[in-house]
Formats: sequence, structure tokens, C-alpha cells
Amino acid sequence: MQIRREARRSEAGLVKLVRANAAQIAEAVAQAFEQMPKWQAEAQNYSGSRADYLGLQFHVFADYAAEFFERRDVAFLHLFIGEMIKALYVSHLNELEAQYEMRAVLSAFRERLETFLARIFPPESWAHFSGFLDDVERTLTAKTDKVQRVLLVGDCLFLDIVPFIVGNLLEEGIRLVADYATSKNPVLLRDELRVFSATKFDLVFFSPFSYEFSLEYNQLLDWKNSMMGEAAVNQQVERAWEDTRGTIDVLADLFDCPIHIHNSAAVVREESVPKRLVKAKATARNRISARRRINAMLTAYIQQKNAESYRHLFLFDEQRLVEAVGEIKAGAYLYKNALQHPAVLGQVLGLHYADLIYVNTWLLKKKVVVCDLDNTLWEGVIGEARVAHYHDRQRALKALKGKGVVLAINSKNDPANVRWANGTLNDEDFVCSAISWEPKVHGMQRIQNALNLKIKDYIFIDDREDERELMLARYPETLCLDANDERTWKRIALWEQILQEDPDMDRTLMYKQREARKAFIQEDVSSPEERALLFHSLNLTLTIQRAQISDLKRVTELINRTNQFNLEGSRTTIREVSGWHESPDHLILLGQTADRFGDMGTTCVAVVACSASEMRILPFVLSCRVFGYGIEQGVMNHLKLIARQRGVQRIIARYLSTPQNSPCKDFLANSGFHLADDVWSTSTDAAPSPNPAWVAVKVI
Repeated sequence: MQIRREARRSEAGLVKLVRANAAQIAEAVAQAFEQMPKWQAEAQNYSGSRADYLGLQFHVFADYAAEFFERRDVAFLHLFIGEMIKALYVSHLNELEAQYEMRAVLSAFRERLETFLARIFPPESWAHFSGFLDDVERTLTAKTDKVQRVLLVGDCLFLDIVPFIVGNLLEEGIRLVADYATSKNPVLLRDELRVFSATKFDLVFFSPFSYEFSLEYNQLLDWKNSMMGEAAVNQQVERAWEDTRGTIDVLADLFDCPIHIHNSAAVVREESVPKRLVKAKATARNRISARRRINAMLTAYIQQKNAESYRHLFLFDEQRLVEAVGEIKAGAYLYKNALQHPAVLGQVLGLHYADLIYVNTWLLKKKVVVCDLDNTLWEGVIGEARVAHYHDRQRALKALKGKGVVLAINSKNDPANVRWANGTLNDEDFVCSAISWEPKVHGMQRIQNALNLKIKDYIFIDDREDERELMLARYPETLCLDANDERTWKRIALWEQILQEDPDMDRTLMYKQREARKAFIQEDVSSPEERALLFHSLNLTLTIQRAQISDLKRVTELINRTNQFNLEGSRTTIREVSGWHESPDHLILLGQTADRFGDMGTTCVAVVACSASEMRILPFVLSCRVFGYGIEQGVMNHLKLIARQRGVQRIIARYLSTPQNSPCKDFLANSGFHLADDVWSTSTDAAPSPNPAWVAVKVI
């Protein structure tokens, strides 16, 4: 008890020292940053006194440090780190240049603070403050495996959110690089977005109604307008919505990545609770009415835009997040000065931002979730006593399976004991299981051998830290998640929500069909005749059709994910694919394959550009699951038929060798093409190669 009292007195003394020396701390921080041209220019251009400049730009660092020591709230450490990152941000620097700049500033930052404070602070106080600086430096210089470039479209809400999330993301191996589009003039904002469209972003966030970004909508939050009539409120809502809808159209057209669009919580911010309560009550009628209308229109429009193209617009439900904490609490400032005003709202929204960025970074491209059983999918050890199913966890995984993610089991258990009675999941939901008493790393090896997927495509979920550490040591590319961390399941639920709906792609069923197919086909057939007879018995069908709007996302993904049979090693974007679809000079063909064991979905994509005399093959890709069946020949023959029907004289194509695409290096030669000057070509007068006799080709 005495030690705790002394520690509290020491920390209270440190808080007083930090506050008393805030001006010196601000000066030390400023000098460190003024190594950068950005801050040199800022200091020279400031028209007021040096003290005013320091108070405006750098006093916040002393304040955040003091608040951290006074409240022992890690949020203020994160705000301190976030303020550092904001101050370090220079839009034109690349990642390497930015890292170099940051390390130079951190070195000067530490040196100047030590020079100013170590001689003033008692040794124990300096040790505490120095430890705080260690945490800041450790976070900022942490090794990160991933960089997420994010475009933030909206008002200064993002200046509240970003400081709360950068530290957390760095601790999870993600470096956030943020760009801002902030003009409140809708025309200028859209011009900004067109400039930004030249940059590849991983995520876009658009907050059209927060704080004062929409001037029309913000008037409804002003207590002075509380007597505004219903017609006037509706008029303001329509104006705000018209501007917002136009910006959504531009975002949807320019950016392929997921775009998260805030609805409105219509939070009233104010420093004192009584003032917040009074203003919230005075504006309640207008705010609630406007919020209801604007949120309904936004939800409907997101659904409409996704239906017109593909699902890449997502509702960021700000209202739901605020309701969870209460709008009065959400409107409380944690700190406020002329430039910084982080509120509880930013902290609440920041948690969800961090989860969305984590999901986009680490989960979205994973293909397999491998789960432990005891104390992971149910509570207890199934061989020792009755267990209680974790239905929420099982529902999350079952929903993921419905979106095409494959599930597998890796458990130290007796297989005879494993039962799913009354569970949400059952045996049929898992494509394979490794249930035994051997080490789980061996079980993972068996699963990988069965699925033939890269280990980086796997997630391993287990309640025991030692098992996760062993798995990570053996398979460092596997993402290992703690089953007892509620963030794991929250993020899995978000992952499922963001994944594209794909009713025709049940990968679990496909893997089971593949195993049945492999068992049916004897790979050691001794002659071409036996092979043909065997393939005939598969009842293979190839259905060729032109891509529809609803297929364009799948076309993009198949081109980008196919490495082995990809003639040019092509990569594309949804915008380019949409352009091909709209162009009268381009054609996108899909080859869909099925056999006696089931539907294999879209397995071939061919894109061609046509002129009066020539057809040029652009991307031509084939899924590895139909290698050897001659599907590619059927699609090529149909292209030749189209070329002849259009009066085209020749077809040209290129084969560009990559480290992975050797399986298609002979395809053009085997299809009657001849090489000259790195271009393969064939005359449409040449007799086509016959389709494989065991494939029934249908054209729709």
C-alpha cells in the first residue's frame, strides 16, 4: 500500500512538472520537427510570436503526456503518437523517404527533450518520462509487414480518428499511410478525388455528414435553427443529399477498393455536459428527422450502386456505434484547443476503423480457417465432460463458409469423441480434419497437403498461446488468432460482411467434388484411348457466354488471381474490365465448367479487342482446377468462330513468360498460332483444331 501511495505521489509530481515545463517541451518538439522543410516553412510563415506558434502547434504534446500520466489512459499515448505522425506527414514522400525523415526527427526529438528536461526533472520523474518516450519511439519504429494506404474524404473528424488508430495498427504490423480530401465545395472535392484516383488505395472512407463537412446538414445541428419548419428541414436534407450522392458516384467510378461511407449519428459536441444536454434537446426534432431521412436514402443508394456494378460500397454505421455509447457521451471532448479537438466520437469510430483496416490487411484474402475445437468452438474438453457450444463463433464461421472460405479442423483429440450434437456447425461444414494426439504443426501439414494451397492463405485459431506460438514458429506466414480474444470474432464477422456474395461458388463443396473426381480418375492410365474414355465418363460440359455486368467482379478476380495459366501474366482493375464490357470493340467471354461431380463455376476468361481486320487476345486465363481437360481449346475455338463471323482476317496474341505461367507456354502453338517478332498469330482461314471429344460445348 505504501509503495502504491509513493508511486501515485511520484506520478502526480511528474504531471505538475510536465505542465509547468510545457513551453520548454513544446520548444524542444518544435526544434526537432523544424529539421523538416515543411516545418521550417511553417515557422517562417507564422505571423504571430514564437510563443503563439508553439502554443498552437506543439503545446499539445506536453498536454497529451500530462494527461497520460494523470489519467493512466493509453488513449493519450495513442493521441501523442498520432500527433507525431500527423506532424511527420508529407504527401510527396515515398515510404523509404518517410521512414528516414521519421527516424531523423525522433533522434532529434529525444536529444532535445533530454537536454531540456533531464536536468530539471528529478531522476525518478525523468525515468518515467523517458519510459513514455521509449513507448512512443518503439511504436513508431516497430517493424511492419504491411502498409495500408487509405484515402479519407471528409472533415476534421479524421484528425480525431487517425491519432487513435495509428499506434494500435503499428502494434499489429500495419503502417497507415493516410491521404485527405477535405474540400467542402463539392465541385472542388470531386476534382481532388480525380487527382487521387491516380494513386492505388487499399481503402476509402467517406464521412459526408460528420461535424461541419456538409454545410447544409450542419445547420440542422445548430440550436439557433431549432425552430426551423419541417419543409425547411427537408429542403436542407435534399441539398445535403444531392451533394453527397454526386460524390458517391465519383468515388464508385474512380476507386476499385472497398469504400466505407458513414451514415449520420448527428452528434452534438460540447465541452460541458449541461451544454451538450441543452443543445441536444433543442435540436432533437430536426436532428432526428434529418438523420432518419438521410440514413434511409444513403442505405438505399449504396444498395443501388452495388447492384449496378459490384459490391464495393459499404455502409459505415456511425449511428449504431454512437448508440452503443450514447450520443451525449460521444459528444464529449477529451481535449480541445484551436487545432486539436479529439472527442469520444473519434475514439469510438476509431476502434471500428482499426478493425476494418485490420480485416482488409490480414483477413480479406485468406482462403482457409483452421480451427481448434476444445475451448475454441465449444467450452470445455469434449472427451472429459459435456461441452457448451459457442454458437456465435460457429455462426460466424458458417457465414464465412457461405462466402467461399474453406473451414478445417486441427485439434488434439480422439476423433471418436468429436460430436456436433446441437451445434451450429457439423462435420459437413469442414473440408478436412486433422484430429489426433500428434503436434498441431503436423496436422497443419496434413491439411495443407490435402488442400494444396499456400500457407500464407491460412488462418489458425486456437485458445492456447503455446499452440499458436508453435504454429507461428513452424509456419510464420500463417495468421494465428486467439480464440479467447473477442476482437478475433468481431473481425471475422466484419470479414464475412465485406466478402462478396458468391452463391455459385461453394468452395467446400468444390474441394469435396475434387477429391471425388481425383478418386474417380486414375492418373496411371496407360494410353490416350483409355484417358479419353475416362474423361468421357466425367460428362464434362463447357458453357461459353458473354460476361454480364454482374460477372465483372468475378472476371477481375479470376484474372488477378490466376498465375499458372495466364498468357500475359495479366493484372487488371474493375474499371478496366468495366471499360471492356462497355466498349463495342471488346468482348469478354466466360467459360463455365461442370461434370458428373458438380459445377466448377467460371474456370476460363478470355478478353479480346477487335478491329475490322484483326482480333487481339488480351487476358486469357484458365483455372488450375480444370487443367488437362481441354477447356481452353474449346474457348479458343469459339473465339476463332467469332472472328470468322466478323470477317476478321487474323487473330494475334502474346505469351509473356512469368515465373509461374509455364503451363500455358505451348497453348498458342498447339492452337495453330505461329510466332513472329514476339507476336503469335493465326489466320482465320486456317482449319480450327477440334474440341476435345469428351467436352460438350454449349454457347449461350
